[in-house]
Amino acid sequence: MGIIDRILGRENEQRAIGGGWGSDWWKDSGGRVAGVAINQDNATSIGAVYAAVKLYADTVASLPWGAYIRADGQRRPVKRPLWFDQPIPNNPNFTGFDLRHRIVTSLLLDGNAFLLTVRNDLGEVLEVRVLDPRKVEVHQAPDGTPTYKITTGDGTASLGADSIVHITLFAYGENLRGLSPVEHHRVTLGLASATQVYSAKFYEQGAAPSGIIKVPGELTQDQAQTLRAAFGRNHEGVDRMHRVAVLSGGADFASLSAKISDMQLVETMQWGTESIARIYGVPLHLLQYPGGNTSYNSLEVVSAEWLRLGLGPLIARVEAGLQRLIVGNTTFVKFNVDALLRPMTKERYEAYAVALNNGWLSLNEIRQLEDRASIGPDGDEFRQPLNIGIVGKEVNP
Repeated sequence: MGIIDRILGRENEQRAIGGGWGSDWWKDSGGRVAGVAINQDNATSIGAVYAAVKLYADTVASLPWGAYIRADGQRRPVKRPLWFDQPIPNNPNFTGFDLRHRIVTSLLLDGNAFLLTVRNDLGEVLEVRVLDPRKVEVHQAPDGTPTYKITTGDGTASLGADSIVHITLFAYGENLRGLSPVEHHRVTLGLASATQVYSAKFYEQGAAPSGIIKVPGELTQDQAQTLRAAFGRNHEGVDRMHRVAVLSGGADFASLSAKISDMQLVETMQWGTESIARIYGVPLHLLQYPGGNTSYNSLEVVSAEWLRLGLGPLIARVEAGLQRLIVGNTTFVKFNVDALLRPMTKERYEAYAVALNNGWLSLNEIRQLEDRASIGPDGDEFRQPLNIGIVGKEVNP
């Protein structure tokens, strides 16, 4: 049985590569921040982290993409590889959207994406799988060749760069493995998670009035437990908050609770959202943050900056990694980000008119952009303004 078969689980039993984000990710998993141990299992339970990761993954996965060849300074499409739309032939439910989505998710949580590839004798890719990044160790041979030690159900297996595509999100120096955003920023994420959990517990166990019940004389343990249980049944929980308490037998109640506004939980939660947005480079308004931007014009500018400075570099990293899966020195993978910049119908048609009348686009090219059929050879002609000429040359009447 070959190494690839062992990794893919092609044995008597069937099992999938990867799985959930395990709690054994960090060597120092005993360390806790603000009373919460942050790892890739629970990082996405923080609303802002989930929203940021999902935003990037959904956006990249939904972009049109294709294979192209550059010849004579022109980009021309080539035959679309089969793995673009069906990365795992034996699993028709795993689509190209899932492949791109999991690549981005692995990058934003682990800082690394490892793609296991299976090729035929001609070097063409037949199958592409996204591995669980915590099950992969990166090593380097004395000659600089990277090797990847993969943990399987039967032990470990080592593969070379000819079978593994490794994409990193952020790396520096001679480090072979990318830096995990979750691990590197676990203090910030830990505080955000602790604030979220504390707020939930505040409402779950909150009681108004709440505090200490004082009674004259001595109570047995059973009597104290009965009094406590009866008071809790009437006042603990969100649906029983602010009920009027009636005490008898000389009992007295001393309130010890604090208002949620006094603890600044809302401000702390907002700070957590702002910090997570800063870590992932996401505009606040895209995380549904109230008051993140002040006007429609600023929203438009910030969204364009996110496309250029946040989403654009991530797409470039994914394109560079997938480049290795395309046969040929002049072929490449390209995502079409024009869909993100697609304006309203009126603005789009006005832009087409400028491009058509100035000879940038032909009529058939414009119709193709709108998914419309060609009108024939006449639509391939380029227009030229008659009232514009070259400086120093006479314009023919």
